[in-house]
Amino acid sequence: MSPSTSPRLFMEREVARHCTKDSCWVLLGTRVYDVTSFLRMHPGGEALILRRSGKDVSREMEGPPHRHSENARRWMEQYYIGELDRDSGADEAQVESGITDPHLAI
Repeated sequence: MSPSTSPRLFMEREVARHCTKDSCWVLLGTRVYDVTSFLRMHPGGEALILRRSGKDVSREMEGPPHRHSENARRWMEQYYIGELDRDSGADEAQVESGITDPHLAI
């Protein structure tokens, strides 16, 4: 993604839906990564990532059992696809509750 391009934004619900071998996304804080093509290459096996797919993997990256290297973090950047849209949380709650007018939400 070029520096002049705004990152694509994803809602948490959308990230959570990508939890299979065919489409595996993870969060690292608010950054979204599509690690589908990396599953077979993960040194710890694809099952470790699949169990955490659709979720934030920050704790796993920091350890225990081990802290991932700076090289692993740089490697992960090639799978970056966008950012978590933190502002959409309130909008999602309104939609789920049936409130469509933001002025009515309290």
